Amino acid sequence: MDATGYPKLDAGKCVRRIRRYRQGDLHAFERFWNAQAGEAFAAERARAFQRLLSGNPFSSTRDDYVVLELDGRVAAYEGLMPFRFSISGRDVDGFIYHDTMVAPEMRGKGVGRAFVQAILRDRPEFSIAVWMNAPNSHVFEKCGWLPVDGLPTYVRGYSLQNMVKTRYRLVNAAVEHTARKVFALLYRLEKKVFDFSGRGYHIERVDYFDDRVDTLFQSLKHEFAFIAHRSGSILNWKFADSPVSRFVRLICLKGDRLQGYLVFKPGLEQDGRKIATIFDFLCSPRDPGLFRALMRRAVLEIEKTGPDTVEVLCTDRRFARVLKTMGFVRARENPGALKYIHADAAGRPAGIGMGENWFYTFGDGDKVFWAW
Repeated sequence: MDATGYPKLDAGKCVRRIRRYRQGDLHAFERFWNAQAGEAFAAERARAFQRLLSGNPFSSTRDDYVVLELDGRVAAYEGLMPFRFSISGRDVDGFIYHDTMVAPEMRGKGVGRAFVQAILRDRPEFSIAVWMNAPNSHVFEKCGWLPVDGLPTYVRGYSLQNMVKTRYRLVNAAVEHTARKVFALLYRLEKKVFDFSGRGYHIERVDYFDDRVDTLFQSLKHEFAFIAHRSGSILNWKFADSPVSRFVRLICLKGDRLQGYLVFKPGLEQDGRKIATIFDFLCSPRDPGLFRALMRRAVLEIEKTGPDTVEVLCTDRRFARVLKTMGFVRARENPGALKYIHADAAGRPAGIGMGENWFYTFGDGDKVFWAW
């Protein structure tokens, strides 16, 4: 055993064990989180962690984490979210790898790579890995995971707050003030030129989703090559069941039939900017007017909160065309947002490595559970 309290990996008597998560492991997880970002962060993670485990409709065990033990001490964990995907209209059960952590004392020793490889040997099902940082991304690539390219974020700007970086504070403030005035004028003109009333579409807020989402998804899944399942229970788990949820849920109805939905969160402070996020949406890509009506309603509500930016992750070009007509611009790529691995025996679906073939949103990861 070395100074970290963990056994030396080259020691012949080191006992390695991979097992399911147990409630008592949470103390070790909290130690990892505390080392990552402090006690307040660890406490928030612990609260969200319990909700993440308890509500997944595709989980039968409610212990969807795998733990690596070295001589009885937790050395790493991996979050494995059981989930269902639609690949060219066919249902495929698999996993979402979404939360990877190695004990700070054991990093850089090949522990993460060996751990992920061992998990894959036991669980060869189709899987995706989401929102990985650079070190984790490197580990997964070494284990054979392949990136999905072309996952852009589109933004609609309202100010240049904290984006002007001259040496002169008065100049920065003047530019930011002027930019906000210009944006405000442009968007007032936009409202006069374009109809933001959603005429022809009945859009309303809801507290919870129901099984009409299930019907909507089944009717639309064939229009996307790759898409994670949506249902009322899935959306409620992600966007409604939290007692501190600030998500706003919009639905569009025709009579009593659900035509589409959209979920957003008003502006949160990030790097001194107030950023509102469109987390998830679904409607027919063949009806751009419907998507435009949902987005315009969301924009109107978000603008009441005085955002600096509205952002949306949009991979489908059919929806992206609508965003561009609303003043959204392609702002950044997200190279760590999505990777996949597929059992060789099952064959690799054509086009799976291209983001434009996926329907993928911010809501498809686990960030909806963490405060960020």
